Amino acid sequence: MRRLLLILLVAGVIAGVIAWIADRQGELVFTLDAYEIHMSAPATIGFGVLFTALVILLARLITTLVTSPGAIGAWFNSRRMQRGNDSLSHGLLAVAAGDLHEARRHAERARGILGTHPLALLLQSQAAVLDNNGSMQRSAYRAMLGNEQTEFLGLRGLFLLAARESQPDQAMVFAERAYHLRPRVPWAASAMFDLQAARGDWDKAREVLNQMAHHQMLGHDAVKRRRAVLLTARAIDADDAGNADAALEHATEALALEPGLAPAAILAARKLAADGKSWRAQGVVEACWATSPHPDLADVYASVKPDETHEERVKRLVNLAHLNRDHFESRVLEAEEAVHEKDWSAARRILAPLADDQASARVCALMAEIEEGENADATLAHIWLARAARAARDAEWRCARCGSAQNDWTAVCNTCGSFDTLQWSAVGPAEPSGHHPSAPSVTVEPVVAIPHRKRVQMVSPATVTALPRPPDDPGPSGADF
Repeated sequence: MRRLLLILLVAGVIAGVIAWIADRQGELVFTLDAYEIHMSAPATIGFGVLFTALVILLARLITTLVTSPGAIGAWFNSRRMQRGNDSLSHGLLAVAAGDLHEARRHAERARGILGTHPLALLLQSQAAVLDNNGSMQRSAYRAMLGNEQTEFLGLRGLFLLAARESQPDQAMVFAERAYHLRPRVPWAASAMFDLQAARGDWDKAREVLNQMAHHQMLGHDAVKRRRAVLLTARAIDADDAGNADAALEHATEALALEPGLAPAAILAARKLAADGKSWRAQGVVEACWATSPHPDLADVYASVKPDETHEERVKRLVNLAHLNRDHFESRVLEAEEAVHEKDWSAARRILAPLADDQASARVCALMAEIEEGENADATLAHIWLARAARAARDAEWRCARCGSAQNDWTAVCNTCGSFDTLQWSAVGPAEPSGHHPSAPSVTVEPVVAIPHRKRVQMVSPATVTALPRPPDDPGPSGADF
């Protein structure tokens, strides 16, 4: 309705203007050579309006002719960009859906249309990742390096390829370049830190860690832990180089950050004991044992006072065990001292919670010594020793990432190169010995004692006679125990 009223209104205005022009009186007379032309006022006004419209139309036509090549090119460019964007959209959707054929087809089409457009390079690299084609990925990532918008992404892709192919030197080159481009990006900083640590360059790793802490990429506790581990690694290197003072200094600094870091506590306690500072050495071990008991801590603790009596040493070690009484290492330490004192009932009582079907080799060995010492029961002792041969493995330094075991603690896993992943932990039971039930003998590891505190350890195998029981027999329990 409004539209109809508007049309009628416009038509009325036009009709009124025409009627007004028609009512004008007057005449236009002009002479051209021998001709004299007479025109009425309405005709003159009409010709003027028509002439003005023709001039405007001619001007528009000339403008169009002048600008038409650029307009046509812009139209074709717009069409090309539209086709390229369509290929990008379909290609990225195909990558997300895992459709390799479609992803590859649209990636090639987008690259042909858009050339080195950042999104075209991204699609090509993602299609290569989906295809698991390393050479295509490398080519796509290297093409990204020529564009400021995609250079960082290309460096990340090349770094991941180098890391996957175990090329640490190449990985370092790409990580370092990425880190200098954007030092606040967590992956670049973490890559630099891990690679420097894997090389054993603790000073440069610490510099990167300081930058990570400054940009708040890690929590406060994580930064403290990493600094403590780096200091411990430096202390071990200094100790290996014969620089006892530096080793003690770095280990002490590490313990100030992480009192429960056993490798640092062991090293610091040894150095302090060697300097005659037995009380400080004891304090270091006690602080660490309260959170992270370790057998080597007990060894150091036993040796810090070489002039004390046997009874005094036993009392100190038992008190050390009581600092973390329910821990496995504390129970074993207290049981070892009870065995050394031939207090068989106390040793049996302490080991009772541990001497179950999942008893470790050390517990089984201690139980064998208890049976032999208290009851002179060679049969039960041999059964416990047979269990020790196939029992759960005792705790050791084991990488939490790759699962590999190491004899000594290191800041970086020797197998996978991960930083601070070694933990003092045990694994499940060992495989059965494999002997037939009727076999007359099994291979076991007898018990020996460390002179200063009689710590039970496993040494070279020997053959002893055992009862013909199945390999998975749990041994004495319940009333027999």
